[in-house]
Amino acid sequence: MLFYAILFVSFFLVALIIRLYRSVFHDLAQNSLALVNALLSGHEEDVKIKQVEKNTNRLLFSLLKMLLTLLVAFAIGSIPVVIYVVITKADFSSLDFSSFYSILFISLGATAPFVIPAKKKKETGYSELSQLLHHLALDNYNISKKLFRKETKKIIRRKGLEKRKDFVIISGLARAGTTSLMNDLSRIDDFVSLSYANMPFLMCPNLWAKFYKPKTNHLKERSHKDGIMIGLNSNEALEEYFFKVKADDSYIQETHLLEYNIKEEDYSDYLDYQNIVKLDNKKIYLAKNNNFILRYKSMRAFNEDFLMVILYRDPLTHAASLLEKQRYYSSLQKEDAFVLEYMNWLAHHEFGLNQKPFVFSDSKDFLNTDKNSINFWLESWINYYRYVLTLQHPNTILINYNAYCENPEEVIRTIVKKTGIQTSIPDYQAFKNKRKTDAKASKELLEEAQEIFGKLTNKSNLSALAP
Repeated sequence: MLFYAILFVSFFLVALIIRLYRSVFHDLAQNSLALVNALLSGHEEDVKIKQVEKNTNRLLFSLLKMLLTLLVAFAIGSIPVVIYVVITKADFSSLDFSSFYSILFISLGATAPFVIPAKKKKETGYSELSQLLHHLALDNYNISKKLFRKETKKIIRRKGLEKRKDFVIISGLARAGTTSLMNDLSRIDDFVSLSYANMPFLMCPNLWAKFYKPKTNHLKERSHKDGIMIGLNSNEALEEYFFKVKADDSYIQETHLLEYNIKEEDYSDYLDYQNIVKLDNKKIYLAKNNNFILRYKSMRAFNEDFLMVILYRDPLTHAASLLEKQRYYSSLQKEDAFVLEYMNWLAHHEFGLNQKPFVFSDSKDFLNTDKNSINFWLESWINYYRYVLTLQHPNTILINYNAYCENPEEVIRTIVKKTGIQTSIPDYQAFKNKRKTDAKASKELLEEAQEIFGKLTNKSNLSALAP
């Protein structure tokens, strides 16, 4: 019986070391896929060769670390067996490692470290395996492109899907009520959006759906801590990953997000992408995307029919909300680095440690660079909505956030009417916006912001509804 106990301890030690240094195996998986990603690159040959060489070296180093980890693990795990042989003076060749009980205790020892509860996950965190899966799926753009091509070729042909130009984009500066409006519109069956169930394989949602079918209806408050409840099937602003992949992050600069022109090929692929999300010619694609404005003008040059809904709200209150989330997410991302990675993957640079303001063709340099200052966020508001005022198009409508809160049903009806959908409008409950702020902002900035706010209200399709 002692021998079996020794086997248990030996393989417990082996498995424990492997578990403690599991990041070595995670790195191997990531670097293996990174090499495949480099091999699929469409860059020029000399650039591609350098990428392949770089990723090959990383893979070999990861493989070496894995082999050393296994060597150390089995060396330490063999110590109890060696001690047993020395003390009992048994002949090592006579030890039976293949009997039923030997295999049983080896299995129990090797399993035990993996069933011992790990330290409690952070409230905002994902499991380690989930984080690894996100890295594998979202870090490799060339693989994502390959999966997208395969899925569109297969599904669009099979289902006979047509490219519809009448999609709907909900946008605005963050904290303008865009998520609430998207969720309200999603209650109408004619609209289809991406959801958390599509994460992390956003470029091939149908392939992923074959393996992942969340059925839970459990809801929890989203990380913004703003009362909006979400679940695995809740809609979310996820389509920006498509544009990141297509542009290879070229519009994401070190300090800002840059306005740019989308290519015609990418626009055509975007309509295909909408189709693999909708899977139905009769449905209308709906997305919330605060970054859509960066490519709005070039998108509009290809398409006069899509509907762009931009929300705006009182500038000082809006700036105060952004400042609050900047502080909150900066703290959250310091506590849980995966939150920062997650937001970077989706180009959610609205606030946090990697916050990046928009830079348009007419943007001015910010006078205030302290992101813990209300004046920085007021300048951000001015920069964004001054640009919005230049967008003149009958299918680009402005909605006052207060109008939406006070009369959501009328707002939804206006949007639905613009799409031409013939459907009944669900009942929506008015929301009393009680947020107030006593933040002290620059008088000059506040006057400029209020002037822009007035112009937005004059242009708003629903300005008469605002209190």
